[in-house]
Parts: sequence; structure tokens; C-alpha cells
Amino acid sequence: MTFNPERYFQDIIALAKQASEVIMPHFHEGVEVREKTDRSPVTLADQASEDLILTGLARLTPDIPIVAEELAEDGLAPDVSGADEYWLIDPLDGTKEFIKGSKDFTINIGLIRGGVPVFGCVYLPAIGDVYYGGEGLGVFRNDVAIRTRPYDAQEGLVMVGKELHPDKHKDAIRKQFLKNQTVSSYTTRGSSLKFCLIADGTAHLYPRFVATYEWDTAAAHALLLQAGGDIVDFDTGTRLSYGKHNFLNGHLVTGTNEVLKILKP
Repeated sequence: MTFNPERYFQDIIALAKQASEVIMPHFHEGVEVREKTDRSPVTLADQASEDLILTGLARLTPDIPIVAEELAEDGLAPDVSGADEYWLIDPLDGTKEFIKGSKDFTINIGLIRGGVPVFGCVYLPAIGDVYYGGEGLGVFRNDVAIRTRPYDAQEGLVMVGKELHPDKHKDAIRKQFLKNQTVSSYTTRGSSLKFCLIADGTAHLYPRFVATYEWDTAAAHALLLQAGGDIVDFDTGTRLSYGKHNFLNGHLVTGTNEVLKILKP
């Protein structure tokens, strides 16, 4: 089966909304947390959301393999090395924010075809916003078409990212990368929402020098490609690839096409 975004996008949005409804009862002080093998946190909400999404996608697209974060953590991710098309799912992205009581957590449902993200849905359960888009569909936030922000040299770069950590090595990389660039503002946000804020024109640039996984980026990457942006591997200077054997991403730079051309990561 080949997934048609124009035909099925409403079904995926509905599925993300259903997943948000199983997440939100867990969004409270004292939510149960355990530590995964990579030392990142996971809650009952992550698993409940993933179970629901896996069931829904198996019903909608039974022939398309699904790589989901918690399945991969348990060593149960399917081999997609020869698959032309597969789903990448993060059932609750921004678990740290979720645990702290921040609303900056998302549900990420992304489709890869031929190694490229071609459809994405990013849902914010605590806010009710949804970003979605894909090939032949365009890209939208709450059904309103969005586009990346034009670059104005006098304005400088509008950046978004995580809180800056006192890591001297990563700080040196960041400073060298932004050498001779004017940064007019820097806003800290959580989860895949940061990628979406590039797609919707809120910011120009999001450099990240901490590892992520493909399920963290796939859905929002599909949106960016439709909105006039991209995610680039900092070390190679090429578009982020998918289908890596461990699904692990290295250092990334996300930005508008115009800004990425200027900075040439």
C-alpha cells in the first residue's frame, strides 16, 4: 500500500487526537517515571499513546511497517532497510517537558518514502494545536497554510532551541557556526515544536548539537520540506537521512532554505 496524504491525512490527525486523549490523564504532578537504557525518561503516557497509534496505523495502513520509539527501545523495531515506505512514530516527544508540567510536548507521526519524509503530523496534546502536511497536500497549522520566515539581514537571525547547557565543547561549536552572524533573539522551547516553529515562520534557525532519533525528526521534517525549510546533518552538510541502522541522528541544523544556504552547515 502507498499512503496518500491527500486522502488519509484527516485519519492520521484523528488518530493523533485520540492518542492525546490517553496522554492527558497522566499530565499531572507525580506522574510515574522510569529510566530507559539511554537514561532518558519514559512514562505510562508514552506507552499508552504508542499502543493506540500502533493499533490505529495497523488498521489504516496494514502493509506499511511501523518504527515506534518504545518498540525500538525493546529491540522490536522491524527491519526497514529494504522498505520503500514506513512510519516513524514518537508517541510522546518531550517527555522531560511533560514530567516538568510544561505544555511543550508533542505526538509525532511521520512517513518515510524512498528515504525522504513525505508526510507528517505533529500534535500538541496540552494545547490542542496540530501541524500537518505532506507531498501533494501542502503544510498547515490548525488548517491554516504556513510558510517559513523570510530572512532580513538587518533583523538578524531569529533562533529557537533548547535551554543552553554548560558544555564547553558544544558551546564552541555553536559559536563557530554562528560566527559573524547577528542573532536578534533566542527562544527556548521543547520537543519537536521547535522544528514546527521554523515551518510556521516564527523563527529562522534551530541548531542542535545533542543527538536525536529519527522518530524525533521525521514528522516535522516532512512539514519543513513543504514549508520552505530543511534539516541538515551538521557534519556532512547534506539533508538528514533516514533508515540508519540504529535510527540515531548526529548534530543537526534546522532552518529555512534561505538561511541554510547562507550558513552552509
